[in-house]
Amino acid sequence: MQFEIIRELEEDDPKLEIPWADVEDPSLRYFDLKAHPERIGSLVEVRRYPILGEALRRLNAPGSRFRTVKCGVGETDELTQEEMMEVEPADAGRAHKVGSYLDVLFEVPGFNYGVERYLQLGGKLEHLLEKIPLPVQVEFTLRRCLFHNEEKWGYYVTLFLHAYGETAEDAGKNWNRAMEELTHALGEISLTRRNSEEKQ
Repeated sequence: MQFEIIRELEEDDPKLEIPWADVEDPSLRYFDLKAHPERIGSLVEVRRYPILGEALRRLNAPGSRFRTVKCGVGETDELTQEEMMEVEPADAGRAHKVGSYLDVLFEVPGFNYGVERYLQLGGKLEHLLEKIPLPVQVEFTLRRCLFHNEEKWGYYVTLFLHAYGETAEDAGKNWNRAMEELTHALGEISLTRRNSEEKQ
C-alpha cells in the first residue's frame, strides 16, 4: 500500500461539524454508532459493502480508542493518468477503482484538540500498512472539526482508501482486503494503547 499523511488545515479546506446533517437531505446525518451500534446494519453503505460494517463495529466497539463519524464508498472506471501510473505494485492492473472514506475521532474528547496524537497515529498506521503488497493508496488526511457539544474547534482524520484492479471484481477484492488491514491496524493500535495505560 502507498501511504501518505496530508494536512488540510487551511481556512478553505474541508471541515466537519459534529453532530452533522446534510442540508439537502436531513435524513443523512450523524448517528452515534458508539452508543447505538444496532444502526450500523441499516446504513446503505454497509448493506452494499459488508466489510465496512465490520470495520464500523470494531472501531465503535466498547473499549476501542476510536469512534467513527462519517463514511462513504464508491466505484468507478474513470481513473486519472496519475492513478494509472503510480499505484504499487507496478504490475497491478488499474482499470477500475473502489474508493472510500472513513472519518475517525479519538474516543477521549481531549485527544481531539491537538494535532500531535493524530500525527503519531498516522505514523503508526504508515508503519503497519505501507509494506502490505496491495495496489491501494491510503491517505491519512488531518482536518479541522467543530465540536458543538463544547462549541470548540479541534481535529479529526479522514482515512481514504483507493483500491485498484483490472476488473471491478479485482478492485473490490483489493478494497476489502485493504479495509480489513486498516481495521486490524487501528485495532492493534487501540489495544496497545489500552495495555500501556493499564500498566501506568
